[in-house]
Amino acid sequence: MMTSTRPSLQARLIARALRRLIKPRQFGPDDVPLLRGLMQMLARTGLPGGMRAEKPRDTAWQAAGLHGEWLVPQYARRGRALLYLHGGGFICGAARTHRPITTRLAQKLAVPVLALDYRLAPEHPYPAALEDALAAWHWLTGPAGYRPDRLWLAGDSAGGGLALSLMLALRDKGLAQPAGAALFSPWTDLSMNGASHTENAEHCAWFNPGHLAFAAQLYAGAADRHDALVSPRFAKLAGLAPLFLHASDSEMMRDDSTALASTADFPPGGALTLWHGLPHAWPNFAGLMPEADHCLELAAEQLSLLRP
Repeated sequence: MMTSTRPSLQARLIARALRRLIKPRQFGPDDVPLLRGLMQMLARTGLPGGMRAEKPRDTAWQAAGLHGEWLVPQYARRGRALLYLHGGGFICGAARTHRPITTRLAQKLAVPVLALDYRLAPEHPYPAALEDALAAWHWLTGPAGYRPDRLWLAGDSAGGGLALSLMLALRDKGLAQPAGAALFSPWTDLSMNGASHTENAEHCAWFNPGHLAFAAQLYAGAADRHDALVSPRFAKLAGLAPLFLHASDSEMMRDDSTALASTADFPPGGALTLWHGLPHAWPNFAGLMPEADHCLELAAEQLSLLRP
């Protein structure tokens, strides 16, 4: 499905600000602390009414060395939850920085959302983030007592690609899939071979090619960037739960989603929604951009249809 309406005034203003403040800059390894601090500083971490945030305190969670937070709506349904993996190029971002997304998904689905603080590169390159995602999944389906088919996955940007890598790892280990996943502008091709990485280099509000090459090198290191668990764009998708992909036609990572959706083995029941003219990972602007709110509402509706 393609959305063709002109971006809202809010979307255009946010994109203009990103083009002026972020896109022209070049970053190197020494800038990682700056990027992390900037993301924390700009994050909107307040909680809406009827929502609480709490740390998992289970001893098994702590023994696994995991970190993150539960976002729990006032009237959460029992026995269901969503695991959220945040974006940030695998080098920055945190559970708290993505509360505009996680709190809204928790409210719209009426379930607790577990936002994972997976380990970040360059201190912890691949496969550390995937190992943490797997450990969180094993905790949810083990000590926490959730059935896999009553769990959803979601993530944006690098976290969207990580969520897909998690699903592939579960399949390859012969383990049960979640009910389904919603992925917002997922970064699934760290080789950056898709046509949109060139075609949209000027149109993309967030990134220039150097940004993605920098983050990919810090995360992938010596790993093969065509490995399906590094770049799930190259994976066989047979056997996965339904995927709901949301991407913008103007972002450099457009083809990271469209290439997945065009494969013959794209999981039945899923869908790609291609939005027009929006910045990469725009659901992070929920509450500021109407398209972000609309996208999260649609994703929650799509996931709700998968409820057993």
